[in-house]
Amino acid sequence: QMDKATILSDAVRYVKEQQEKLKALQDRDARSIDSVVLVKRPCISNGDDGCPSPPPSAAAGGGPPTTRVTLPEIEARISESNVMMRIHCQDGKGVLVTLLAEVEGLHLSITHTNVVSFPASTLI
Repeated sequence: QMDKATILSDAVRYVKEQQEKLKALQDRDARSIDSVVLVKRPCISNGDDGCPSPPPSAAAGGGPPTTRVTLPEIEARISESNVMMRIHCQDGKGVLVTLLAEVEGLHLSITHTNVVSFPASTLI
């Protein structure tokens, strides 16, 4: 038979092992989630509103003037083999269909989408 000291010693050792396993799992989970902003709403314009101008060769062609285009803001959160994306862009005809086709063109599977429209923009 085991005496009380041995039982307590074994119990303390077991609790310490479980605490170490828990800490290792928590550390692994903390490392597996990253958040990155890929594009932060730059724009293209030929006006004097602080946006970069197109190259002189584009304006010298005598074509129509370049209008202001705001690029989408994209945020991607990566967790192991999953990627959650938030895209804020100007609303336009077919923008959602084009976006989904581009994502699938990267050989990614879309499991869920949520679209919220605001005046003159769309949040995907």
